Amino acid sequence: MKDRCRFCLCLCILISFCCALWLNFQRYRVEEANNGVTMAAEYENLRRLAALEGLPEEEVLAKFKEAGIDSLMIFDTTLERLTVNGQIKAVSGTDLARAALLGADLGPFKAVLAQEQPQKNTIYIAKGEDEELFADLTEDLILRYGKERVSFVAGRPELLRVLGSTALVPEDDYSEPLGLWQAPLGLPRRDLQQVARAGFSVIIRPQNYTNVKPEQIDSIFRRLQNSGVEAIALMPCGKEVVGYPDQIDHLGQRMKEKGLPLVLLEHYTQLQFVPINGYRELAEAVDCKVARAYVIDGLEQKKIDVATALRRWALTDEERNIRVNYFRPFYLQQNGQDRMSLNLAYVKDIKAAVEKRGYKLGSIGLFSASDEIYAPFFPPRWTYFVLAWGILAGAWLLLGELFKVKGKYLLWGLALSGSIISLGLILSRGLVLRQALALLAVTSWPVLAMAFTLRSLENRRGKTAAALGGAFVLLAAAVAVSLCGGLFLSAILGDSRFFLELDIYRGVKLTFILPVLGCGLLCLFRYDLLEAAGQGPAVLCRRVRELLSRPLSYKYVLILGVLAFAVYYFIGRSGHGGGVPVPALEIKMRTLLEEVFYARPREKEFLIGHPAFFLAVFAAYKGWPKWLLSVFTVAAVIGQGSLAQTFCHMRTPLIMTVWRAVDGYFLGAALGCIAVVAVALLLPAGSGLWRKLRNS
Repeated sequence: MKDRCRFCLCLCILISFCCALWLNFQRYRVEEANNGVTMAAEYENLRRLAALEGLPEEEVLAKFKEAGIDSLMIFDTTLERLTVNGQIKAVSGTDLARAALLGADLGPFKAVLAQEQPQKNTIYIAKGEDEELFADLTEDLILRYGKERVSFVAGRPELLRVLGSTALVPEDDYSEPLGLWQAPLGLPRRDLQQVARAGFSVIIRPQNYTNVKPEQIDSIFRRLQNSGVEAIALMPCGKEVVGYPDQIDHLGQRMKEKGLPLVLLEHYTQLQFVPINGYRELAEAVDCKVARAYVIDGLEQKKIDVATALRRWALTDEERNIRVNYFRPFYLQQNGQDRMSLNLAYVKDIKAAVEKRGYKLGSIGLFSASDEIYAPFFPPRWTYFVLAWGILAGAWLLLGELFKVKGKYLLWGLALSGSIISLGLILSRGLVLRQALALLAVTSWPVLAMAFTLRSLENRRGKTAAALGGAFVLLAAAVAVSLCGGLFLSAILGDSRFFLELDIYRGVKLTFILPVLGCGLLCLFRYDLLEAAGQGPAVLCRRVRELLSRPLSYKYVLILGVLAFAVYYFIGRSGHGGGVPVPALEIKMRTLLEEVFYARPREKEFLIGHPAFFLAVFAAYKGWPKWLLSVFTVAAVIGQGSLAQTFCHMRTPLIMTVWRAVDGYFLGAALGCIAVVAVALLLPAGSGLWRKLRNS
């Protein structure tokens, strides 16, 4: 009966796993088709570089186009920018009054004095020869501030009077409200046309309006139409998306009409996006037609050199689904190179590195379920039910291994939990349940892998060579079992929202902790480390109380201190927050591994888990004390948990995640072999100590 019940659980797992394999194959196809990357820069940054080098703007644009930049970002213009660029003539009321007192030539602003005394908190704008620009500016000012704050001063030439603060905010300090000079207006038609004529694609970055209305959103697309320029994407700018809070659907509808994807900038922690109000709602409004962009933070870029920056780009595109490489120039000279040569070489090297990895430059890649038209990738809903039963069956199978639960109770538990989860998936969107199932998959299967390993090691004895051979085979089997948990997670969370990190896997730290706790319980009960087997819960509780009541010596304090530090370091290095910093030596090691392997293996696998696995097998073959075997086994599950946890990074392509596990296996097995040989060679020197351990 027991074997029959376990067979039913395994059959349920097999059926579910076949579904998981099919879904992962669909994910692989979607990811392989998403191979377009655009190299983008800010138009104003290239303008600034041209000014610093004293070169014509057209020449600088042409050189960067040849180097690899294919898209330029156009922001809303400002009165300050238009004035500095000589495109308009504007003056504040305060400056105009001061100039009049000094008897300066007021030029076109003489008409103001003929009509009125210059007002404070006012800017006057003169109509120049470019009537199209003046008309656009008038429209933008009225849309931004309303007709009650924008009016004409009678007389010739035409003069605009705009009421508002003329105070300036220091550069890059936007904690204070922006005055008239620096506040965003509309997309500049002349810039749009100039960028298009230079052969670049256009990414627009408009800012939101106060009390936004549909006609203000429509003006963005009207400006594009009047300029004759087709934008390839819209990227939010500022603290809110255009349309926030209650007109986001209108913007989404207009974007879908134009076929514009949404570009979102990755957060500096490399998780999700820079927080902009309304970006999730806009992503949903455009049916997840979204691409991820990466830029090196401006403050950070000032601290690093070009070589350090260059190492990030191609790997970033591959590991984190970046499809817009957002280039910012280095304005300070390095290595004796002038700014132009330095930045052109930088762009060329980025382009070469990205192309080397097989990406096609010049287009923005999207996750689409169709090759012909854009369609977000969402698996059929019925697959979640199939996957849920398989994941739950694996968890109940593990409970049977841990607590020796009878087979019929395992089946009843599966039936009850499966029914509850299925009902929850029917009645809700299922996001939380899917995340919970994903957590269950990646925390239970690594422990199952170690449970099967310990069962295989029972009564095995042999020489060091036999132990090494067994360790290679058993580690491969354990990796395969842990991969099953990762593939279950990949299947249950595999859709466009998770690929883009609009939704993310929750419980990263639990994913590291729970397998260790589960494996500790597995060893505790399997080897009866508390000597309470078959004596009931009362005896077990008494053993635990006796253990906790033992007086602490300095030796135990030292051991506990080391363990506490290990736990702190282990947990602190997980997740994306500001935990334990990465040492410089480890950064160099990572750089080397990225060059040697297709996918850099994770340190928790090849440095901790897999070598400990080899030592656990060696301990079993040599008949070492069970408590020592348990220590190595608990350390070994760290590698298996890390392997499964790698799949939690849904932004990373599936094939790369699988290869990372394979690379980790071979490197970890090599280090494990070295560890076993080293211990075997050192054993004779410490034979007396080992005899004491055997008798303990």
